[in-house]
Amino acid sequence: GEDLVLPCFIKSNTSVVDMRVEWFKLNVEDSLVHLYKDHEDRNEDQAPSYRKRTSLFKEELQKGNASLKLSALRVSDEGKYKCFIADKSQSDDIIVNVIVE
Repeated sequence: GEDLVLPCFIKSNTSVVDMRVEWFKLNVEDSLVHLYKDHEDRNEDQAPSYRKRTSLFKEELQKGNASLKLSALRVSDEGKYKCFIADKSQSDDIIVNVIVE
């Protein structure tokens, strides 16, 4: 399988380093794809099918880039994903549609 980047950028290039970044697959129970909070990846509750296949671009977080790299793409990865970014005062979310050819 190849790698795929699911794009997610916060407006105005605000740093997301101190925020919480959650990636979910929509319409699937327990579908946590990736969680970053308190300055690190916290993937103990990650859906098993995504284990060791997800990563953020750590050096890009300060530029407001919360895009997710999904490795070893599978047909089962097809679907809609939600990127949810939150800090104490605001939250933002973006939907990304993945089609596996």
